[in-house]
Amino acid sequence: MTGCCRCHLPFSVDAFVPSTTFRSALSTPTGSCRSRGPPEVRPVRQSSCSTPQEAADFVLHSFTHPSRSFPLSPDTRRLSPRRIAAAALLTGAVAVAGVVLTPGPAHAATVTNVSTSAQLKTALGNAKPGDTIHLTDGTYTGKFEASSVGTGAAPITLTGSRAAVLTTGSTGSGYALHVTGGHWNLTGFRVDKAAKGIVLDDSDYTVISSVDVGHIGQEGVHVRHSSTNVVLRNSYVHDTGLTSASYGEGVYVGSANSNWSSVMGSSSSPDKSDNVLIQDNRIEDNPAEAIDIKEGTTGGRITGNTFRHSGYSGDNSADSWVDVKGNGYSVSGNSGSSTLEDAFQVHSVLSGWGGGNDFAGNTVTGGVPGYEVNNASKTAGNVVHCKTSGAGSGLTNKGCK
Repeated sequence: MTGCCRCHLPFSVDAFVPSTTFRSALSTPTGSCRSRGPPEVRPVRQSSCSTPQEAADFVLHSFTHPSRSFPLSPDTRRLSPRRIAAAALLTGAVAVAGVVLTPGPAHAATVTNVSTSAQLKTALGNAKPGDTIHLTDGTYTGKFEASSVGTGAAPITLTGSRAAVLTTGSTGSGYALHVTGGHWNLTGFRVDKAAKGIVLDDSDYTVISSVDVGHIGQEGVHVRHSSTNVVLRNSYVHDTGLTSASYGEGVYVGSANSNWSSVMGSSSSPDKSDNVLIQDNRIEDNPAEAIDIKEGTTGGRITGNTFRHSGYSGDNSADSWVDVKGNGYSVSGNSGSSTLEDAFQVHSVLSGWGGGNDFAGNTVTGGVPGYEVNNASKTAGNVVHCKTSGAGSGLTNKGCK
């Protein structure tokens, strides 16, 4: 880019980096302007985009090719370009690097019926906000990725019946469905026989409902890489850990701090997969926990789920239905039977984590020799509400309120 330009975005970026850092990056003159005093004022060039998605793509390109747009601070370079693109989708118009992008006519939502693996991959790659991809009954073999970005008003939907099956073909191979875009609705279909079932990376506001995820080599559903406000409801997650019992969780939220470097790019950057709702699911036959909540995550809710035969292997400390290592979780109205030790556990594997969690109205119907809630955390603020319990050792190892 030649000449002197200033860049302005018509949306708040406070959710991505501190505004002062971002504004400094966007207002710094580029090129030879640095040595020539105040930049000259030039007319803003107009460029029309046919859809908000194209505006988002331009922003994504700008952040992945900073030398062609504007200088970025080190903090800004660590942003997820997809989150900046998502913000662009919400605005409908973007001005960056002196170019104003104004959306043309809104995309007309389409319904695409697919019946082959090739058609599904194409439809996932071409999806726009508001689109629906309908899976015809049948088996879809491959490693499928949903990378397009929907919006709050126009999510992208992937739907089918339980007779529509996504599979990699082997419990030792790949992710059946890897969701890397935000605002997806995944509903109705089945995921069967893969190393990992459904994995969400950097996928905000995605809703998984009424799916069947089973016969999986490791974990069934993994919410990862700071995917926030995700919902998993009314689903059946079962028969996980068929190749690796110690990694056979039904649902896994966040990343262990030992993996922050590989997942987040820095060992000091938590995987903030926050505000995840896990509701009204049936989760069973999991050698590791039915639900494993990792340190670095905050504010989720686990409610109305039914657990059976989860946390039974003892491998990698898997001996409970649910293990909470995050902060500020509400765990209520769940029920179940059969585990190696406790129904629910709280741990602080990292200082400051494993605190402020609330347990209320859960039910043990049998097969729990330990406590209903075993609070082994050194972090304060965990609350267990008093009630009778069917657990062998009683309600909790610490006081209730």
